[in-house]
Amino acid sequence: MRAARRRLSLAAGVLSIAAAAAAASAGVVSADSDSFAARAVASPAAAAASQKPVARAARTAELKAQRLARLRPGGRIEFGIYPGGGAGAVNGRGEPRPEDPALRQQALDQLRGGNRPFVVHLYDAYTGPADVAQTPQWLRTQINDFTAEGLRVELVLRYRPKAAAGDVAGFQRFVRSRVSELGSNANLTSLQIGNEANVTVAPDAADGAYPGARRALVRGVVAAKTQVRLSGAAQLAVGFNWANEGGPAARAFFADLRKLGGKSFASSVDWVGVDAYPGTWGPQLPSGDLASAVRKDTATLLRRLRSSLLPAAGLRRAPIVIAESGYPTDQAKRTEAQQVAVMKAAVEAVVALRSRYGVVGYRWFDLRDADSSVPSFESRYGIMRDDYSPKAGFTAYRDLVARHG
Repeated sequence: MRAARRRLSLAAGVLSIAAAAAAASAGVVSADSDSFAARAVASPAAAAASQKPVARAARTAELKAQRLARLRPGGRIEFGIYPGGGAGAVNGRGEPRPEDPALRQQALDQLRGGNRPFVVHLYDAYTGPADVAQTPQWLRTQINDFTAEGLRVELVLRYRPKAAAGDVAGFQRFVRSRVSELGSNANLTSLQIGNEANVTVAPDAADGAYPGARRALVRGVVAAKTQVRLSGAAQLAVGFNWANEGGPAARAFFADLRKLGGKSFASSVDWVGVDAYPGTWGPQLPSGDLASAVRKDTATLLRRLRSSLLPAAGLRRAPIVIAESGYPTDQAKRTEAQQVAVMKAAVEAVVALRSRYGVVGYRWFDLRDADSSVPSFESRYGIMRDDYSPKAGFTAYRDLVARHG
């Protein structure tokens, strides 16, 4: 589920005063409206021919306005979730239990709680040229089903080439193809280009393990934004994510993006995501009260992004989305109560600091366990068990969405 800044040159035809205003707001270059009105009587055929570009320009302007409103800091947080159970694993594990689309949709409806905006965070991947032509059927079905229910979709386009040397050019074609194919769906509202390109040690979870990942991220963002502008899919906000890490490597990553992409990259980025799993991955939390540690860690992360990391990439003003946030349970040390404590602390910190640091979205990872019978926490990220029975975290997230979304 992060445009179009296009100028259309209109052929002569009829343009009403209302349509002229809409076209002007969209940046349409046109002649004086009175002269267009004068031609209306003389040339009804020309008038009819002009309606399609005028309508398209007005629609593009409307979609752009919606995108900018979603990304305006200081408002209510746009919440979402990865609606599956399977996840990229740092350590090996079995396959997730099969999903039940009806139970999944029922759970999403409960989390959304009415007609408020709610995002499902989905994944696609480029592995080679065969992936370019068309979105996999299972993913197209999910996108169509979710958006038909009024949910917004945020689609992650991962870079996972099988070629030993990488395949940045192929990834660019893949990105452009997905925008062309899917961009007409107005509820497909955001594209994340790449996934955790700064993480080099987990090929099942992160793009950074593949050759050319940072260059693919930069060129993929520019390709996506260019195709968005060409196609008029102005609702699509284009962004990328970064996995929270400490030390100088973080600033070096963002500086690399600026070096690789320059102004064309910076002007193509609508938002920047951060994957933060406090108490699980990333910088360690201090001992003591878990909720207090998470609140402090979240505040430190947001301050660092805004003051240091984003400026290093030339993205000083980019809105921030918590693209993944989670705390898995297990059968020994990680309780459901701890999952709730981490979730509430992280969300409440984001809500309190959203205006100061420009945070516009929060996505929980994920809806259900991959396999609740497995002891490892890597199969138990869900706020539901693998049979869709709720954990305490399900009710907690539903209530947070209702209060702050």
